[in-house]
Amino acid sequence: MFGRAEVNLIECLCGQWVPPRQFHRAWHLCRECALRAKARLEQIEPLWPHLMTACKLTVRHWGTTYTPVIVGVYSRAGLDVLTIAVVPGQTRADFAKHLGRMAETFGVRRVAVRAGLKAGLVVLHLHQGDPLTAVVKPLPVPMVPDFTALPMGRRESGQTWTLRLHGGHCLVVGASDAGKGSFVQSFLRSVAGGISAGTVRVVGFDPKGGMEMAGAAPLLERFLCDSVGQMADALEDEVAVLNERTVALRGRTRQHVATVAEPKRIILIDELATLTAYGDKKTIDRVKAALALILTKGRAAGIHVVALVQDGRKEVVPLRNLFAIRVGLRMVEPAEVDLVLGDNARDRGALCDLIPRSMPGVGYVVDGDTDPERIRLSFPTDADIAALVAEYARPTAGKGR
Repeated sequence: MFGRAEVNLIECLCGQWVPPRQFHRAWHLCRECALRAKARLEQIEPLWPHLMTACKLTVRHWGTTYTPVIVGVYSRAGLDVLTIAVVPGQTRADFAKHLGRMAETFGVRRVAVRAGLKAGLVVLHLHQGDPLTAVVKPLPVPMVPDFTALPMGRRESGQTWTLRLHGGHCLVVGASDAGKGSFVQSFLRSVAGGISAGTVRVVGFDPKGGMEMAGAAPLLERFLCDSVGQMADALEDEVAVLNERTVALRGRTRQHVATVAEPKRIILIDELATLTAYGDKKTIDRVKAALALILTKGRAAGIHVVALVQDGRKEVVPLRNLFAIRVGLRMVEPAEVDLVLGDNARDRGALCDLIPRSMPGVGYVVDGDTDPERIRLSFPTDADIAALVAEYARPTAGKGR
């Protein structure tokens, strides 16, 4: 029996393994995908030059008109992917300005623009339906958490969305009832295996009186929900652990490895603004000083911050730029999107202000300098949370730092 490598099979984008072939525009596709892509291209190509002219994406130089060219196409149920060779001097930002026109022209629900695999290419995603309409059920709990890929929900492509917390910190911004609670519970679910094994410790801050995290309190090493002063004390305790670890790791390794003796530590804050903006100045200054140290030095020592907030403005989240991973759920105003997710994030497809109230947990993720990615968080019910606590409550014996 021949293996895949021996017969030189190539994986189609739909997941099937097929003999190598070339369909018209350099995609290796199975027969079904090739036929669908060809049919879709026949619908799109007659409209393309008119669309480019209307969007002013054609360039006239020395009497010759240059038009962006479709050089690759892939189509599956609900999604068309066009790879475009742009005219020299154009960028994906030029295409991002006209996504609404493109959606109307192609008769699809939404168009998103992505960077191509190499310079001179952009990729357009034409979404015919919305795969994120349905509520996402809780995902399986990993026995050993992989902090490069913590399962949290579903991508628009249908694949599992995973959070890359390794080497960074995460900020989640969303209006009331946007789904921040789903993020908290999905995150605890993704690390519950490590909590049970003792290699992950989570300190939970719930300044809203414990309404969000109380049900999951047995998973937490510390649960603070009353006094902001106590929360400032807890953050300073984490700074002390950080300093101890930094000294212990110095000259031995540049990256902490989680063990029962020295577990991964997560600071989970449900409403960051309560600690950084609303309260007496002395306590706020203590919180800001402790957070600044943890956000700048914590990742190498295995201490990470996951913070949620309703208002992502600089005066509310003064250390916003130290969060490499940012999740934007439903927001009230368009201007908030760029404030939270970075310059031109809305032009690049992060339409957080257009997320309907009927779809809590839907949002856009930016990891470093990547393009915004649309996702939906899983929704653990109260029964799911209770079952998780019953099976994965943290061990009470031993106190690793």
